[in-house]
Amino acid sequence: MTVVLAAMPEELAALRGRLGELTRIPTRGPGAPDAVGGRIGAHKVVLAVTGDGERNAREGAARVLEAVRAERLIAMGVAGGLSSDLRACELVLAERVVVEGKGTGDVVREEQATQATIDHALRAISARRGVVVTATRIADTVPEKRRLLHLAAAGPLSAVVDLESASYVAAAVRADVPWLVLRAVSDTADEPLPALLNRSRDAGGAVRRSGVVRGLFGDPGALPALLSLRRRLRHCADELARAAVALLSVPTPAYPPGERPDTQSSSGALR
Repeated sequence: MTVVLAAMPEELAALRGRLGELTRIPTRGPGAPDAVGGRIGAHKVVLAVTGDGERNAREGAARVLEAVRAERLIAMGVAGGLSSDLRACELVLAERVVVEGKGTGDVVREEQATQATIDHALRAISARRGVVVTATRIADTVPEKRRLLHLAAAGPLSAVVDLESASYVAAAVRADVPWLVLRAVSDTADEPLPALLNRSRDAGGAVRRSGVVRGLFGDPGALPALLSLRRRLRHCADELARAAVALLSVPTPAYPPGERPDTQSSSGALR
């Protein structure tokens, strides 16, 4: 059973369209997400939308991994580009996931995928090796993206930023499940985003769509950028779906229980 998590339904829409024998997966408790199971080819898959933001991702991932017996977890969706050479809709496979400290600008947590896991995955898909920075807010300015690029310490790897990957990885680590994080670039390093996206976030970090609509009355100039992001999101979802299908055929590492290298955090703080 492969569990695929995303923050927004649009990120999973193209992959869900490939799902056969669809069944509803019951999840319970705080942050219980919308989850469905089925098959893609010969592979059993559960797809779940947690909602965006740290709290929704953390609670939603936990509820899904409590509800099903997962052999691996794939977290996927869009992310902001931090490296200047990343193109829109290009795929990045995370070798490392780092977490920005709240109010500090420091990396307070880090998790690293095993080299074997990444190597097997990159034989199946075309993607950049990368670092995903899980930030405390949407990176909506070019200077903010440059700051986070420095924080990523990516070296030769490509870097992107999101709000959820670290929560997904933490849930996988706690459940002793191998993980992959696959991101598609929604906005490049030199593209600012409308400031109203951050202004529309709720206490859990999610962007309230009703808040965005209300914000447009005071900032109508943001509409073209938002429509462009929406179109790009659909393209990204197609790219992510093709890659996810290919990743289903990648063998899951066979490690003794509790001894998977995926569970060994460089700081221990993601456990």
